[in-house]
Amino acid sequence: MSSPTKSIDEMPPPTAELTASRFSFQDLLAQAAQAWGLSHPMMLAILLAPFVVAGSGVVAALMGKEAYRWLTEEDQFAETMQVLCYAAACVMCVLVVRYQFKAKQWLIGTLYVVLGCGLVFLVGEEMSWGQRVFGWTTPESMVAINKQEETNLHNIHGVGHSFKWIQLLVGAYGTILPLVFLRKDLLARFRKLVDAVVPHWSLVLFFMPMFIWKLFRNLGPAIPERFYYVITNYNEIVELILAMGFCLFLLFQLRKCRREFATESTAQ
Repeated sequence: MSSPTKSIDEMPPPTAELTASRFSFQDLLAQAAQAWGLSHPMMLAILLAPFVVAGSGVVAALMGKEAYRWLTEEDQFAETMQVLCYAAACVMCVLVVRYQFKAKQWLIGTLYVVLGCGLVFLVGEEMSWGQRVFGWTTPESMVAINKQEETNLHNIHGVGHSFKWIQLLVGAYGTILPLVFLRKDLLARFRKLVDAVVPHWSLVLFFMPMFIWKLFRNLGPAIPERFYYVITNYNEIVELILAMGFCLFLLFQLRKCRREFATESTAQ
């Protein structure tokens, strides 16, 4: 019997697929762990992470305003962790591009170049392109149009609304497509491309909160004034879960590329 703490180099290549006849939690956990090449405890930690983060926001709100501000305000814990997640995802994206181009997967590699540029943009926007680090003064032209009077695009009056819909689409992408493509016969001819650009089903819960949250915020009723601060700031918690999802998506792809490269090297 193999040890549950084996490293990736000791793990067998993933072969199990999610099937309609296997819906017990233990089966799902085993299939996800095999796809990732991780031990069951580590896979369980990944599956539970969105619930832990979402719950931490609720707990902080119940603890009082100071605790909630520390967690959700600008440049506080949640936003700092978002930047770190996106920065880590950027680094892994570069490595994935390297593997894909080495394998002559030009289309997939190019798509990851585009993703990498998007991640750099997200890091820049979250940090107001260095303004919060270096403390430069916001140009007057930007002060006049930016609701936070900072050097970024997503807080410009009118533009921010578009970002909310983009976030909804990203959430929908990571929620719906992984479930659609559980059918391995669907677009089987392009399966390598699908597996490279669609998150693994185990990451659905990292994208679903953003999808549901933006449906509520974009299409739902107005928020009562007494709940406005708590609800609007909870957006930072939802964004953190999404950032973790991107980071884990890149980690999954990087681990898969390394396994494939190792297999090809052994075969040669």
